[in-house]
Amino acid sequence: MKPGVIKVRVNPDLCQGCRACESVCSVFHLGAVDPAATGIKIKEKKIGHFNQTVCQQCEDMVCAERCLADAISRDAFTGAVTISDACIGCGKCAEDCPVNAISMIEVEGRSMAFKCDLCGGVPECVKICPRQALGW
Repeated sequence: MKPGVIKVRVNPDLCQGCRACESVCSVFHLGAVDPAATGIKIKEKKIGHFNQTVCQQCEDMVCAERCLADAISRDAFTGAVTISDACIGCGKCAEDCPVNAISMIEVEGRSMAFKCDLCGGVPECVKICPRQALGW
């Protein structure tokens, strides 16, 4: 798969800020709603206007270059940039992400990086968005 072919596309003009995308992401990946552990972030920039931040599956993978544990790679099937369990939680990838799409979260008592991995090829956030503010 060519890098960046599949990615979540955002439309802030349609986003109503319901955060259903954030919820489904954390449930899909971690089994519970956790606003801190989501691959998409919704922020209200001014009353009634929302920005959506999600990994753009960059071709140059700056995050992978900065990773001290070599835990970031591209999935051959989806083209998604993924973070493996080898992550040591240093945060270097999050610091250098050009779109600020990587979060540091706590999982089973350890810190690790978390970002959109396209849910294996069909992003759950896109399927659940009631306003079609997300696409791919």
